[in-house]
Amino acid sequence: MYKLVDSVESLASFHQIKESVWTSMGFEMEYVKNGSDAYLLLSEDDEAGGTFEFTPHEKSSAFLRNLFQDVLSADMKVVEVDSFAVLPKYRGKLGRWGVALMIDYAEKHGYTHAVGLADPAFFQLINTKYNVKATQVKDMVYYKGANAIPTIFHLQEAYTSKDHPAFSWYQTLCKQIKVEVS
Repeated sequence: MYKLVDSVESLASFHQIKESVWTSMGFEMEYVKNGSDAYLLLSEDDEAGGTFEFTPHEKSSAFLRNLFQDVLSADMKVVEVDSFAVLPKYRGKLGRWGVALMIDYAEKHGYTHAVGLADPAFFQLINTKYNVKATQVKDMVYYKGANAIPTIFHLQEAYTSKDHPAFSWYQTLCKQIKVEVS
C-alpha cells in the first residue's frame, strides 16, 4: 500500500527512510521538491518502509529537463519519478508496491510517460520482472554519487495492459472488487 505524504510527521518519515537507503548506496541526499507528490510505501502492518516522489516534468530541475528535452515529443504527458527507496527489510513486497504506485499515479493523473535516472539494477528489474517498458535514452550519467541510466518509462502502455498476463504481479496486488449497489 502507499500513502501520500500530507503532514510534517510523514514528511520527516519520508526523508528519514530515503536518507537511510540513499546513504547506504552512496547517493547524496535530496529533499522533496516543491510541487511534487511524495508517497510512503507501507508494509502490511502499516509501517512506512519506502518512498517515491512524482514531479510534473515542467517543475523538474533544469538538469533533468535539459537531459530529456531532445527525446520527448509533444504528445507525451510526462512526470519525473524520483526518490524510490525501500529499506532492506521491506525489499521485494514494497518494491512491487512502488512499481504499482508509478503505474497508478500515471493513470490517475493522465501521464503517458515518466522520466528519471534509474539505478541499473532497477532498470533491469522493471523491464524483466515487472514488464514495464523502460527505455535508456542517453549514455549512463554520474549523478549524486552513482551511475544512473537516463530512462523513459512507458507508463500508458503499462496501465492500458494491466489485464495482460505479463502484469499478473500487479493484478495480485491491486485486485478490484465488484460491488453491487442497490
